[in-house]
Order: sequence, then C-alpha cells, then structure tokens
Amino acid sequence: MNTKKQKKAGFTLVELMVVAIIVAILAAVAIPLMSGNKESAMRTEAQAGCSTIATAIKMQWVQTGSIATNATVESLPGIGTDDLDGNYYRQANYSFTAEDAKTFTINVSSYASTDGDTPAVKMEVDKGIVTWN
Repeated sequence: MNTKKQKKAGFTLVELMVVAIIVAILAAVAIPLMSGNKESAMRTEAQAGCSTIATAIKMQWVQTGSIATNATVESLPGIGTDDLDGNYYRQANYSFTAEDAKTFTINVSSYASTDGDTPAVKMEVDKGIVTWN
C-alpha cells in the first residue's frame, strides 16, 4: 500500500482572502487619487479654451481695432465650429464680454457630461492682468 499523501494544487481560503484585502486597500487609495486628476483635467481643459479665446480676442483687436459687443466665440478669428470641443466642455459652454483687447471676461459654464458635472470656470483680464475663478 502506498501511504504517501498527494499534494493538492490550488490556493487556500486564507491566501485568497489576503489577496482580496490587498486589492481592496489598493483600490481605496487609488480611486480618490484618480478622481482628483479628473477634476484637474477638467479645469485645465477649460483654462486652455479660455486662453484660446483670449488670443482670438487680441487677434480681432489687432485686425479690426474693435471688439463687437454682440460677438460670439465662433465669430472670433481663428476659432471655427467645434474648435473648443473637448472631453469635458463643448464650444457652446464658452462665452465672453470684452471692452477692448486688455479688458475682458471669459466664462465657461458647467456642463453635465457623462463623466459628471464639470466645474464652471471664469477668466477675467483687467488691463492685461489675468485672474482665474
């Protein structure tokens, strides 16, 4: 008679539980970090769009010497339809009011995307000094 015990292949329940706990801890740490990155990406996209509009306002001022009070984003030089569409904001979310090439306000309204509500962003330029809200 052969009395040797046969070794069974596989993992014990304790080993599987330890792995599950480690994965849960890693997920608990990683998810908030990724959420912060997403919010930062939204704000960066809005600021990039605002900067594009600011450049276009300055271009129009140089070309024509004025900014129309009822001008739209699409009417600015160098900005075509859907040029400002990104992952989190659409071109329709951008609006501006301008007194001249050095004093204007650009607003980016909140957008309910499939990824959640995006934050509203405001760029104010007063005599060439830029502030973000």
